Amino acid sequence: MEKTLNRLSIFQVRCQLCTARFQARRPGNRVTSQAFDRREYRRLPANFAATLILDQPAAGGFITDISMGGCALQATTMLPRGTFVKFVLHAPEGQPDIKVDSAMICSVQPQSIGVKFLEFDPEDKQRMGQLMLGLLAHQQAPPRISSRS
Repeated sequence: MEKTLNRLSIFQVRCQLCTARFQARRPGNRVTSQAFDRREYRRLPANFAATLILDQPAAGGFITDISMGGCALQATTMLPRGTFVKFVLHAPEGQPDIKVDSAMICSVQPQSIGVKFLEFDPEDKQRMGQLMLGLLAHQQAPPRISSRS
């Protein structure tokens, strides 16, 4: 089904804020399977401290990009792919930490690890959505092209 929609330039998209899924049409060149990003959410640049908890001790690190579905983390300790952890994002400016009850290490790179968020408490999920809203609001808007000469 996904390949058929891809040929028609129709793509599945998920809203960062409400997490609803919808389809969008992108005219132009098709995306090949190698270039296709399988993430449900677009990652946003970030710089937050975080902790991975795995039956004690905890491993710390810094988030370099984040979405509602996961993040890239420069960690002090590397964990093997497929490891299940609890994840704590240390929120900025005195806000309460955001806890992910279940997360999984989905990729391991020399300088970072990819973490997929699996289960949130509803309150933490709502606060993560508010954090995403703040990150989206602080991104620079694309330049406008004037139709005037």
